[in-house]
Amino acid sequence: MKKMRVILLLFFILGCANVNIESRKPIKLDINMRVDVYQHVVGDVESINDQIYGSGNKKLNSLFLFENVYAADLSEETAGAVFRRRERVSELREYSAKGYIGENKNSFLEIRGEVPRDIKDKVIFFIREENKDRDIICGATAEKNKTDVSAVRKVFFENDYKRAPSGYWFEVYNEGSYIWIKK
Repeated sequence: MKKMRVILLLFFILGCANVNIESRKPIKLDINMRVDVYQHVVGDVESINDQIYGSGNKKLNSLFLFENVYAADLSEETAGAVFRRRERVSELREYSAKGYIGENKNSFLEIRGEVPRDIKDKVIFFIREENKDRDIICGATAEKNKTDVSAVRKVFFENDYKRAPSGYWFEVYNEGSYIWIKK
C-alpha cells in the first residue's frame, strides 16, 4: 500500500511539472482528430435502413416491421414512409440492377440509363414516390437529432452505398467534382 502511495505521489508531481522549451522557431503541431459528431445519426440511419432492407442479425417486430427500440421514435408519417419504402425494395433492386436508376449525392434517386418506353412512366412514378418518402425520413431524422438535413442525407447516402451490391449507380465526389460511377 505504501508503494502505491509513492507511485501516485510521483504521478501527481510529474504530471504537474512545467516544461519550458526555448526555441527561436515557433513550434508547429499537426493534430489530426476525427470527431464522430453524427454518431447518433449513423445509428438511426442504420436502424431505419435495417427496417427497409432487412437485417440478418436483428429481429424486427413482425407486427409493425420496425425494431422495437426505434418504433417509438417514429411519427406516424415517418413510419408510413419507412413501410412504403420497404414495400418498394424489390422494384428498387430491379431498376438499379438494370441500370435504369442511380442514387445522387443527396440520397435521392434519378434516372441514369436508357429506360424502355413501355415502363418509363412507371419508373418515373417510382422515383417520385421513393424520393418523397426519403425526404420525409431524412427530415424526421434530422429533426430528432437536431441537425441539418444535408448531414442526414450524406449519412443515408454512405449507408446505401455500403449496402448496395456492385452494378448500382452512385454520384460520388472525385477530384473536385461529382461524377456518376457504377459500384
